[in-house]
Amino acid sequence: MKPFNPKRNSGSVLLATMIFVLAIAAYMVYYLLLVQNSNQNVVRAQRWNAALPIAEAGIEEGMANLNLVGITTKSAGEKFDSFMRDFNGGNYSVSSSATGVVSTITSVGSVKAPVTGDPISRTVRVTAQRQGLFSKGMISMTFIDMNGNGVAVDSWNSHDNSQSYYGHYTNSYSGTNGDVAAVNGIVNIGNHTISGDLFLGPNSSFKKGSVTGTVYTDWNIPFPDVSLPTNDINKNPITWLSAPGDSSMHMFTNSGYYIISDNGSISNAPGVTVTLDVRKSDYTPSSLNIGGGTTNAGTVIMYQESGTLTLGGNSSGGAINNRPENFLYFGMPGVTSIVFSGNSDFVGVIYAPEADLILNGGGSALNFIGSVIAKSVTMNGKYNFHYDESLAGYYYGYYVVGSWQEL
Repeated sequence: MKPFNPKRNSGSVLLATMIFVLAIAAYMVYYLLLVQNSNQNVVRAQRWNAALPIAEAGIEEGMANLNLVGITTKSAGEKFDSFMRDFNGGNYSVSSSATGVVSTITSVGSVKAPVTGDPISRTVRVTAQRQGLFSKGMISMTFIDMNGNGVAVDSWNSHDNSQSYYGHYTNSYSGTNGDVAAVNGIVNIGNHTISGDLFLGPNSSFKKGSVTGTVYTDWNIPFPDVSLPTNDINKNPITWLSAPGDSSMHMFTNSGYYIISDNGSISNAPGVTVTLDVRKSDYTPSSLNIGGGTTNAGTVIMYQESGTLTLGGNSSGGAINNRPENFLYFGMPGVTSIVFSGNSDFVGVIYAPEADLILNGGGSALNFIGSVIAKSVTMNGKYNFHYDESLAGYYYGYYVVGSWQEL
């Protein structure tokens, strides 16, 4: 009989225990490494996802840089110097290029990878194109309220002799591109008809009326503030001269840049282009006439710095036998209201995104011929509004993204 050896059994148990403990330890190490790798993959995926909004933030700043150009007569695309910014725990690097009317912005958003700190990058490229500032007949930053009845907005083209008489509006053509847009607020068309499309912003609504085209609900476009030009078309500094004449009449026979400080009548000679800086706060010119007609029309480009503009009767804008492009009114941020009164006609363009536009009267006259961008629009009475489609390519403002691509 083999004698019992308790030490040998104890050694076997100890060895088995050690193997078991080592196996558990190896499993724990493997499990911890698995958890660590999984966590690193999750963090890396989160960083990967975070790089995209950083790249998009660069696109946003690039678009803002393009829109710094403001209102211009140039349709060509712009570009800007490359830049880099720290943002939200990472950074973005933005560059641009321009070909023809298209601007391209490329943004690289980068964050650091977990543990190694290597960069994780995502690249976004967008193309953008400057839009015609007066691409629609009537644009409001807030509400549009149309009282009475008649044609709210229709369209024609002053450069198409089948729709006009050598640029004159004749009331014999009524097109269906008289688009209306509101960034915010309620659009109440009343008993009027929009012969075109209606564009509503995310906070806008359509209350009443008739629209012959389509109603869109995703319209959200920025409009730059107006500022006085500082350089002429040749990029030379502008010298502003006192307007000729006196407080009863200012007659312009030479092109140039002039200051208006009173309510004197304005008469512009044929073929003469003047840019006016209106410093009269409550501006009520008794008449405003632009000479020349179809063959040699003059042009008035008017900037008002503050206050209100009131037009009525003979003071209602360019002469009826001119094109709307011959009278352009730009209201700077200090201009709060523009009021039309009486059965008057206005031939021209109004850009005053901080001013309330009030159209009174109407009646049997041709009324408003051109395009308008204002803070709000109120139409009282039977007021007709005729949008000149040719204005869409005359001035340019904001950029709109045409394509988005991740590289």
